[in-house]
Amino acid sequence: MKRTLTRRQALQTGGTLLLAGAASSLPAASARPKRIVVVGGGIGGLCCAYELAERGHEVTLLEASRRTGGHVKTIREPLPDGLYADVGAEHFTNPGYDDYRRYVEKFDLPVMPWARRQNMYRCIDGQWFTEAQLADRSVLARFGFNTREIDYIRAHGWRELSMLYLGPYVAKFKDEYQPFGVGLDELDHMVLGEVLADAGLSPAAARFIGATRRPPGEKAGGGVSALFRIWQEAIPKMRGLPAFKREVFHLKGGNQRLPDAFAARLGDRVRRQSEVTAIERHDTSVTVHFKQADQEQVLRVDHLVLCVSPFVLPRIAITPAWPEAKAFALANTPMGMQSRVLLVTRGAFWQGDVPSINLETGDAKMSLVYETAADVPGPRRVLMGSGLPAQTPAETIAAFRKFYPGKNPDTIEQCLVHQWWKEEPLALGCERHPFPLGQLKQIWPQLIEPVGRVHFAGAAFDNLPWGQDAATRSANRVARQIHAA
Repeated sequence: MKRTLTRRQALQTGGTLLLAGAASSLPAASARPKRIVVVGGGIGGLCCAYELAERGHEVTLLEASRRTGGHVKTIREPLPDGLYADVGAEHFTNPGYDDYRRYVEKFDLPVMPWARRQNMYRCIDGQWFTEAQLADRSVLARFGFNTREIDYIRAHGWRELSMLYLGPYVAKFKDEYQPFGVGLDELDHMVLGEVLADAGLSPAAARFIGATRRPPGEKAGGGVSALFRIWQEAIPKMRGLPAFKREVFHLKGGNQRLPDAFAARLGDRVRRQSEVTAIERHDTSVTVHFKQADQEQVLRVDHLVLCVSPFVLPRIAITPAWPEAKAFALANTPMGMQSRVLLVTRGAFWQGDVPSINLETGDAKMSLVYETAADVPGPRRVLMGSGLPAQTPAETIAAFRKFYPGKNPDTIEQCLVHQWWKEEPLALGCERHPFPLGQLKQIWPQLIEPVGRVHFAGAAFDNLPWGQDAATRSANRVARQIHAA
């Protein structure tokens, strides 16, 4: 994979994509072309529409906002000096993200390695630790890990500790899309601490891998399904991936370049400012009602693909209503929201001041800190992190000054708190969260299954909710299903 280009080459590549995309020819129609509407112009919807068009089908993509890309969004304004930041999906990995990387290579997009997960500096109980310190036997003993756990951490790292206890359970899974039928179904009604109650793990291990128990007397609710947790850890292992991927990458000039490349190639198949208001399901077709420029419009097609968050679907009238099982899965899939926070600084004040600016802070107002846009020359730098759904720039700076482990910097010039729902009201639900205790059987696989000729794709509709990876994987799955129908 090509990893870097000069800044001029990067800009030239992007310009070529935008100019040539709409005119680029797609394969001739297949013997049985289908008419398809894709709802949602995030990377999942764009990818699915592109794959269907490549297969010769007649595709229309409806996007409610003025832009395409969804939760893949690169901003440049109001950042100074040519700086930019990905305020949505941040990175991809190699290995992993197979479908995503295939498009990056196909469209010849420039890739940059990103050191945001290297040499991390972590705050635990108010004290900061380097990675070397967190591999020190005496430090681990002070946390309360037992000898077996200390040996495992030193050999495999903190992020793999759960596998010391979950390895035998994980080994039972053979199909990454099927968590049931491997002899662990009853674990959907237990939390991880109950499953590992007799496994000999220390209180420290229970704390750091999230294997706590429910309070005495609490029989329902109050936790995450242990089966869900184990299944989610099994999937990366089946793909041959580590639990924590240190080697991460992003696109030079911003991750928005990939959705822009899809949109350019789709051309006028993409209709922006087109909000779907109602869907009518028929035996052999689907009718889609939408508003474009305040004009009511209707399309009747062979298949419909919904690539929007489960949070957004209640805004759309469905006739007939979803089957009960599907309705439950959509209504009970937990989604999270967060702000993206940016600090613009005069110079890299942290260099020589702290061991690393890749911080795990423990503060929800900026839980992670790392530098972005390091490829842009000039004295100003950008630090980025994740914050609460609602917080102010003043609160963000105050939080940073409180947790920053070095000298209090006086070079912060600007703070931006990007909250999606203020600019794009339908961009709700950033990430899918763990399924509640006892509900995995009711949500999976109903969540991703089609209902007649209505299909579901996007980051929320895959087995692992890994942003761009889940979006492109689910998009390809649905495109294959429709083409084969």
